[in-house]
Amino acid sequence: MKFIQKNKMELGDTAVPDLFILNNMKSLQANDIKVYMYLLFMLKKGAEADSDVICKELDLTAEEMRTSIEVLQAEGLIARGSRGYVVVDLKELEIDKSYTPKFDGRTRRVQPGVEEKRKAAVDAISESFFNGVMTLNWYTDIGNMFNIYSFSEEVMIALFQYCKERKALNKKYVYAVAETWYNGGVKTFEDLESFLDNYDKFTKVKQKISKSLAFGRPLSKYEEVYVKKWLEDYGYDFDVIEEGLSRSTSTTNPSIKYIDAIISSWFKKGYQTVQDILDAEAEPKVEVKPVETKKVVIDKKKSYQNYAQREYDSDDDFYDEV
Repeated sequence: MKFIQKNKMELGDTAVPDLFILNNMKSLQANDIKVYMYLLFMLKKGAEADSDVICKELDLTAEEMRTSIEVLQAEGLIARGSRGYVVVDLKELEIDKSYTPKFDGRTRRVQPGVEEKRKAAVDAISESFFNGVMTLNWYTDIGNMFNIYSFSEEVMIALFQYCKERKALNKKYVYAVAETWYNGGVKTFEDLESFLDNYDKFTKVKQKISKSLAFGRPLSKYEEVYVKKWLEDYGYDFDVIEEGLSRSTSTTNPSIKYIDAIISSWFKKGYQTVQDILDAEAEPKVEVKPVETKKVVIDKKKSYQNYAQREYDSDDDFYDEV
């Protein structure tokens, strides 16, 4: 069943931008406001308005009409185009002004042609994630992130998609994710794919470790440093890490540092897999017998033996002297 709502044009509404009320209306005369309001009305209809028709509808003279057109043009409310005058989109104009962000120390120069691509990405973000009504502050923040992090347009769109999928499309979370990606070396979409693969693996390993050790909490940043070393520096898969975890069962309240000592010793020995570890432990240990050393006994004489005895030729000589 299909329902169709019918509206008569005279019962509709013509939207007047708040920006016009705040910034322009007070400096305009009554005829100028009348012309501008009628132009908005015709713009809503999608119809072209002839100056003679406007004069007739608003009861204006041709001179009054011409003066109001010049005033509206000077105010930046209308602009001359190739086919006549067009009504300026005040919201878009304000967005363009707000798009120039305040930069920090990591601001980089934008190459020619990049600005247009970035604006196209911003428009895509507004349409896809904010139903086309993204606030002005977001435009400034996105421009700021482009310059701080040097993300490509695809990465910036993926950033908002990532946050929306996690139901956390707020500035604090978006900036936190952007900072994480930046620290992970992400600039292009290819960088992002590689980073997310590694980050997903890292996250799952952290969760498994916390569960295996019954921490009942996420790992601290200090503990994450060890896990990152095992995965990135050592190149170990979780099965090797899990083997290290199993070696801590005999220890009361094992710490990550204790497990790191085990895993690091395996890495120093060149073990790459669990099988390498098991094979090395299964090898029979060769008993090394101590080398026997002979003791050299030095026969030391006592002090009273260290003299030369007098020799006699015969016993008679001895007694003669006595």
